[in-house]
Amino acid sequence: MSYKRVLLVILIISISGLLVYFLLQIEQSATQQTAESRPIPLPYNWIGSITKEQIAEPSGITYHPARRSLFIADDSGSIHEVNLHGTFIQAKGVNELDIEGITMDPRTGLLYAAVEDDEAIIELEPETLTVQRKFRIGRYFKGELLLKKGGMGIEAIAFVPNTSHPEGGTFWVGNQSFSLKANAEPSVVCEVVVPLRTKTAAVSEASIINAYKMNFIDISGLTYDPQDDVLVLISDTTNLLVEMSREGTILSKYLLPGDEQEGVTLDGLGYMYIAQESGTIIKLGDRRLR
Repeated sequence: MSYKRVLLVILIISISGLLVYFLLQIEQSATQQTAESRPIPLPYNWIGSITKEQIAEPSGITYHPARRSLFIADDSGSIHEVNLHGTFIQAKGVNELDIEGITMDPRTGLLYAAVEDDEAIIELEPETLTVQRKFRIGRYFKGELLLKKGGMGIEAIAFVPNTSHPEGGTFWVGNQSFSLKANAEPSVVCEVVVPLRTKTAAVSEASIINAYKMNFIDISGLTYDPQDDVLVLISDTTNLLVEMSREGTILSKYLLPGDEQEGVTLDGLGYMYIAQESGTIIKLGDRRLR
């Protein structure tokens, strides 16, 4: 084969590769736009309420795999533990803090709750619900104020474990906003590094390392789905359940059943639990597409 023919073949292969790349980018963009604009009904099996004792204004919920129980935070600053059938195990007030979300580290079993007024994360021991440490989140990211002092505040929290990360993983928090206007407090999900392993002080600082602005208002709950490696957000006002990648891409939107949904968690056994502000905990068979 002559030198010119070799160059021609290389040129054709290069152009073909670029065309395939651009087509894939267009397809990905179209898929993302469809996911962002067209919510579909959430596929689920209705199990029903597991509530046996009413909890006043739940604000967050998380599943604890080692204890096989649910921890629920409420607006009065209390943490409640119930089993998967809703039977009461324990409850304790936490210094009258405005707790708006709760999550846990599966490696240590420790609980972490989002404090709205302070934009802080507190660490709790699950056996006694005793506060061990506090981490204050920096309000800025790349020079932009994301968590406004005296604003709506963080309303949701999830921990994403990562064995290769020096802190064992990162936290994700959702800042509540009821407006998408440019000058309004942002409806944003932030990835936060917290010195879980590298510091032992009673109070430490945490920092935002990534931030993704949402195109919907009222982020009210957040959890991590390790099966699909996605973050699951819910919005009370818009009755939405949203799946988001850790790169900030909206993958799907579902219409969420119930009302006043303030927290969401998955038990890894095929069930989803939704905490409603009315005090009801709803259990659903999770049938989202995998």
